[in-house]
Amino acid sequence: MRRRPIDALDAAAYTRLLAPVWRYLALAEPPCLSDVIFVFGSRDLAVPRRAAELYRTGHAPRVLVSGRLGPMTENVFSKAEALVFRDELVRHGVASGAITTEVEASNTLENVLFGMSALQADGCRPRSALLVAKAFVMRRCLATFRRHHPGVTVRGCPPEGTLDAHRDRPRAAFADRLVAEVARLDRYGSAGDIEPQPVPGEVRDAVVRVVSSL
Repeated sequence: MRRRPIDALDAAAYTRLLAPVWRYLALAEPPCLSDVIFVFGSRDLAVPRRAAELYRTGHAPRVLVSGRLGPMTENVFSKAEALVFRDELVRHGVASGAITTEVEASNTLENVLFGMSALQADGCRPRSALLVAKAFVMRRCLATFRRHHPGVTVRGCPPEGTLDAHRDRPRAAFADRLVAEVARLDRYGSAGDIEPQPVPGEVRDAVVRVVSSL
């Protein structure tokens, strides 16, 4: 099998290659007092642990977690992502009565739409939310919320850590996933599913460099 250029990079060079794309995607803002902590399901248990931290430090009185058992988690979890995350939230100090779960969403748009409906069914109509998801999808989560619920003030609060700490798959696959995320922003913005996201030239250039190394 032909050795790909990205496989020849040392750790520092790999990080430098991906850094412009990572900085663009992985938006993180200081948390502030909000009505709800809105959690997007995945297989990464650092996500509910981050949400639990925000709850324990008093940043919001309620947590919403959304996500069904999907292709990325059906061989990892035995039940819906939202239910696995709920259990993790409780283990890390969130009162069970403060958690609303939504177990049908299969993508980010459905997370937002179904999650907000679940909150309203529980009598909660938030005007502000802290969004917690895997770091590299944070920009898309924010853009989806701002497109469909522009009256809700949102902040992105993913798990903390560096690009290397968040890498959840082999090097080349992770690089390819970040490139694909930029393409999704373009595609979903054009379709009206998210608030359009301008992509700076330096990020476009970095995407080209990453693709050429794969």
